[in-house]
Amino acid sequence: MRDLLPEEAAGFDSLQAVVLARAARYGYPRIDTPVVEDRKVFVKASGEASDIASHEMYDVAHGGEGGLALRPEGTAAVTRAFIQHGLHKAPAPVRLSYWEPMFRGQRTQLLRYRQFWQWGLECFGAAEPWPDLEVIEFSAGLFAEVGLTELELVVNTVGDTKCQPKIREALVAFFSAHRSELSAESQRRIETNVLRVLDSKDPKDQAIARAAPKPLDLVCDEDKRHFTAITEGLDRLGVAYRVEPTLVRGLDYYTRTVCEFWLTNPEFTRAGHIAVAAGGRYDDLVETMGGPSTPGVGIAGGVDVLYYALKQEGASVGRDTNADVYILSAEQGDGPDRLQLAGPLRAAGFTVAVEYSDRPLDRQLESAVKHGARVAVIRGTPEARGGHVIVRDLVKKEQRVTKLSAVVTEVGRHVRKRSAPRVYEGPGNPDEHEPGTAGEAPYLRDDRD
Repeated sequence: MRDLLPEEAAGFDSLQAVVLARAARYGYPRIDTPVVEDRKVFVKASGEASDIASHEMYDVAHGGEGGLALRPEGTAAVTRAFIQHGLHKAPAPVRLSYWEPMFRGQRTQLLRYRQFWQWGLECFGAAEPWPDLEVIEFSAGLFAEVGLTELELVVNTVGDTKCQPKIREALVAFFSAHRSELSAESQRRIETNVLRVLDSKDPKDQAIARAAPKPLDLVCDEDKRHFTAITEGLDRLGVAYRVEPTLVRGLDYYTRTVCEFWLTNPEFTRAGHIAVAAGGRYDDLVETMGGPSTPGVGIAGGVDVLYYALKQEGASVGRDTNADVYILSAEQGDGPDRLQLAGPLRAAGFTVAVEYSDRPLDRQLESAVKHGARVAVIRGTPEARGGHVIVRDLVKKEQRVTKLSAVVTEVGRHVRKRSAPRVYEGPGNPDEHEPGTAGEAPYLRDDRD
């Protein structure tokens, strides 16, 4: 696990704002689930033989009692909340988004950490292929919005639960004939979850898997129609993709659609594929976890992966964490006056830091420059008295004596304001008189009872 230092935290904050705003535009409000859950939530969802259940989960004990775990993934937790709070009784489909830290005791390697962040979308109650298409299009558009270009979308189908026994039977027969050539992990998976052999990262396994029966060739006609609707929809929406016949997912609950967005920058392909987002359909998960039969589909993206992939491409992520404005003073012991001077500037939207020390003014100016400030506001000098201050541009090295009443305006000539978040944004369009499309009259208020 690791710390997020201010630059990284600012980048994560900016990505979070983009992701959640985009999710809101798609009609996916945010849900937040506990970091600690009943361990059975994830075991039942992902399967006893999954990597998560078998060796990656962090177990938690409270007062000597176990049975709890740190949340390793979002879909199972959101599904538990969906059932527990009766959201299956709400008008379908139910759309939810999240942005949360996850925890897995996986081997640390490139872009993989034991505490990591994920964003995700989940849609419950729609069996049609269109939510599958929407979450894929959402992700492709998100990556375009933030400027990630070096990636590839791969898609496949693993069939529904009626077809999966046929697929497993064919794969068990094939891989059993090559058992001695497979890695120890894949040999074990022949008995536990043979689909995961297709997903092996071992080069020898991959060579064998390329000749294995393909799920797409074995699924039923209904599954093929579902998958064709998605690929034709991606064509219609202009989303580039490639059908990857060996693509599966590492959790037992997936049915039909599976998809991943792979990084293609050579820095990230040396040890196999790194996915910046992945997901698919899970039509039996709600029922498996004790709820009513409810189809579902979702996708999740790794924030850590996205952030460092963008940095690798040279993108600027986040904002400058330095305060733009520094408050200085030639007087001693006037801390409240410095804070009072900072107040209106902060309220106006400027980022402002206060120099706390009584050091000589030139030393305070040096400190402001070292802290990355662009403007210094100086009080307590002979010129800065009687309702005046000095506003000094630390970049252009010019200054002006300014009335206190005009300090916000003068500082605004040198640095920009930052918009403050609001507790409640209100309706999207409160102006009922806003014009419609070209040639239409403004909307009219209906004052009838």
